Amino acid sequence: MYTKSQLQAVIMAAGKGSRMTELTARKPKCLLPVGNLPMIWFPLNLLQKSGFQDVFIVVLETNKSEIQATLEKFNLKIKIELIGIPVGEDWGTADSLRHLEESNKIKSDVLVLSCDLITNVDLQPLFELFRKHNATVAALFAPVNNTSPLTVPGPKSKNKTEKDFIGIEESTSRLVFVASASDFEEELPLPCRLVKKFGRIALNSQLLDAHVYIFARALCKYLVSNKNISTIKGELLPHVVRKQMQPKHKKMDQDKAASVIGIDLKTDLQEMSEENELILKARLMSAFTDSRLEPVYKSDSLRCYAHLADGITIRANSLMEYTRINKLILEKWSELTGIEGNRISPTATISSTQLDSDSCLVGDKADISEKTSIKSTIIAPNVAVSPKTRITSSVIMASASIGVGCTIQNCIVCEDSVVSDGCELKDCLVGSHFTVPVGGKHSNEVLTDVDHLMEI
Repeated sequence: MYTKSQLQAVIMAAGKGSRMTELTARKPKCLLPVGNLPMIWFPLNLLQKSGFQDVFIVVLETNKSEIQATLEKFNLKIKIELIGIPVGEDWGTADSLRHLEESNKIKSDVLVLSCDLITNVDLQPLFELFRKHNATVAALFAPVNNTSPLTVPGPKSKNKTEKDFIGIEESTSRLVFVASASDFEEELPLPCRLVKKFGRIALNSQLLDAHVYIFARALCKYLVSNKNISTIKGELLPHVVRKQMQPKHKKMDQDKAASVIGIDLKTDLQEMSEENELILKARLMSAFTDSRLEPVYKSDSLRCYAHLADGITIRANSLMEYTRINKLILEKWSELTGIEGNRISPTATISSTQLDSDSCLVGDKADISEKTSIKSTIIAPNVAVSPKTRITSSVIMASASIGVGCTIQNCIVCEDSVVSDGCELKDCLVGSHFTVPVGGKHSNEVLTDVDHLMEI
């Protein structure tokens, strides 16, 4: 496994959750509950299992104290340093990585993860791929999980799972190109130079970019000289993949490059990535190198690779995927968390005999009254559920209150909200701190403070 001196870990957690505003209006996206655990717990647990002893977490400066207080409640052994970035500036993930480099935080190659990653994939093959090929970039891709139809709380809409086109040179798992499937309707252009350079290319259109990348240290330094690259997936990764296709030492025309990728090239990435000649010769002569790849090593200073992983991988970056993972985690609790044992907190008060303990999660100090039926539902800490209420396939967040005689089906009820007596809710999302009036009957609605959401 990698040690701190070989690879540093960074979690990007400053995103505002613009595709799930109803959930993030009053809470940082990285703290949204997934199975009664904050979302950011999952990448942290993944890093800890992978042998990392410390990690940088990039967050908005205004959220540092709340995130720090939340993480202190969990028994994570990994050392965490929160890196705050300005709220008023529109920083992308590459901007955040550049900030770490300029702040002298980066000392080696870097593993970058997103805070919304929930997976049971072993990262070790990705590490070995990066090390074996002395790569510039190694990225993790995984099959899209559970593409079956899913009813998402809120207004009916055509929700689509994010998928990516990826071209892989078959014999090496070399990343030839990557693009969002939404960018192409019927045709996917494939430059002739790719076919000439790589004999066989496999195209995949049912893969998820897990937003797990290993970047060589030279690439972090390169970002400092190219401040117009703002995002990792949308700008940095396509730029590096494109640059690896160029002949060695042949520089792109400045104007043409700017029109293609929208940046002003101030340094040459290929030259920055070149190895010392003596080190290169030693590596090529050692067992470290796969002999089949010698031509690649000899001709290219930039090398981008992809690891295609098996297992469960979901990015909870939209309301649909957030709904999906909270349903899946009820089925795969121990597999995704590594936590065995009772799913019902010992501090919860359960007076009902109709709570299905095999399909539910119940958090600390929750109070479930008698004559209450609850199935396939996540009940967060400090939730109060009154008698004669039926809840199925829902997420009830912290400190929410459910009144007498309510029926709740396939809903998300956010923190500190109140569902008053006699309400019937189906496929609804109840915003935080919102009160549903007595006897309300709602279906496929977002019930929230509209004015507050408009301010967001």
